[in-house]
Amino acid sequence: MDFKGIWENIKEKLSPLIEKLREFYEENKMLSYIIAGLVALLILCIILLIVLTGKKKEPEVIPGTVLELTEPLSIPDGPELPKDYTVSRTPKEKWSEEDAQEWFTVPSQKEIDSLSKANDNLINEITGAAP
Repeated sequence: MDFKGIWENIKEKLSPLIEKLREFYEENKMLSYIIAGLVALLILCIILLIVLTGKKKEPEVIPGTVLELTEPLSIPDGPELPKDYTVSRTPKEKWSEEDAQEWFTVPSQKEIDSLSKANDNLINEITGAAP
């Protein structure tokens, strides 16, 4: 990278701004001091705010509220799994006919109508009074 060229480019672009600031300072010295003081005060407040929010206070310990273990912690026994239960398996890409016969239940017309009504109510609730 050409750092010297980049630096020259930055100096070239900032030189008109620096000239305007010098002219403003020469014309309005008191106002320039006030603005510089306010900027310094703002920077000081920001630094102070960062320092104060960065500190973490230790919570005060009230006597008698600290819990102490009298016995070691015990982990309860979990439920036992059936012998033919596998914790992980590779899923099949497609159900076989036997699986479909065993697990799939064809819904009745009453169940389909009930689901349709529930969906309609949900849609009406969402859309509300929308035009």
